[in-house]
Amino acid sequence: MPEVNQRDHYFDNVKFVLIAFVVIGHVLEPLYSTSESAKALYNFIYFFHIPLFVFITGYFSKKSGKLGPYLVLYVIFETLYTLLDYYLNDRANLKFTFFLPYWVTWYLLSVILWKIALPYFTKLRYPILFASCLAVLAGYASTELGYKLSSLRSINFFPFFLAGYYMKREYFVYLFKWPVKMASAFIMILTLGLLFRYGQNLNCEWLWGSYSYSKLGSPEWYAGVYRVAIAAVSVILSLCVLSLIPTGQTRISEPGIRTMYPFLLHGFVLRIMDHQGFYRYIDTWADQMLLILFAIVITFIFSMKWVEKLCRLLFSPNLSFLYKKKSAPLSRSQ
Repeated sequence: MPEVNQRDHYFDNVKFVLIAFVVIGHVLEPLYSTSESAKALYNFIYFFHIPLFVFITGYFSKKSGKLGPYLVLYVIFETLYTLLDYYLNDRANLKFTFFLPYWVTWYLLSVILWKIALPYFTKLRYPILFASCLAVLAGYASTELGYKLSSLRSINFFPFFLAGYYMKREYFVYLFKWPVKMASAFIMILTLGLLFRYGQNLNCEWLWGSYSYSKLGSPEWYAGVYRVAIAAVSVILSLCVLSLIPTGQTRISEPGIRTMYPFLLHGFVLRIMDHQGFYRYIDTWADQMLLILFAIVITFIFSMKWVEKLCRLLFSPNLSFLYKKKSAPLSRSQ
């Protein structure tokens, strides 16, 4: 356990590893339909990186934080990504769709929804079980929620948010024992090997949590079992990742403090790369390894202090002018 007022570097390490996986996954996405190795690695990452990121977000939501900063970030970056899409794709009309999140911005909107729902679910006797049942049942919805307000994705990953909220720091200690670490490494390697060998027919859209079962081609009544199975694998792999991440201060601890910056900025780089036809030069396995290395490098770059200073106006705008000034308390006259 860390001393009082001492920063827990373990979670900084966790956040950096997760944001690196986010960028790696997005870098590999354009190769998903053309490369078996990229597809296997992409599916492997998506089994745990979103659930685990949601879990960590829930863990740090024990103190009721303000929703305003997330809402402001969402509006700013939804606008910027819409403008980029308009410019790169020569759209006929510039259309801002704030109720339909653009790519990575869905997470900001979901965080807002999770924090709004949290006080109501904590009043329930079995909140995680209730949220899990809701996530399974939501897939049967006849109306296509999909990406609208990030609603279906928010419902599907909300159990992980609640699990993080109820997680206690001392429980992590069990994951750091050497037998658990060795078992975790074995499970991770085995899962990746199985995905390379047998996972080519796995549809990544199941891992996104954005579509109903019928939209995913599984209208049968027992389709909810698939969602439960995927969630079970996600839980196991997430615990394995948490077990293998270093607990002390490392070189990734300091950049792990600023993960919001690479999360929201890397998309601009990748969209421009894709638009410029960069991926037509990616042919071999070695090219993909260099692409993964590139993803890690830009994760480091966007986590640096100079990026924080340069982009401070975007990430922490001064909105004090929107609020009323606190008036001095009136003194009572006797």
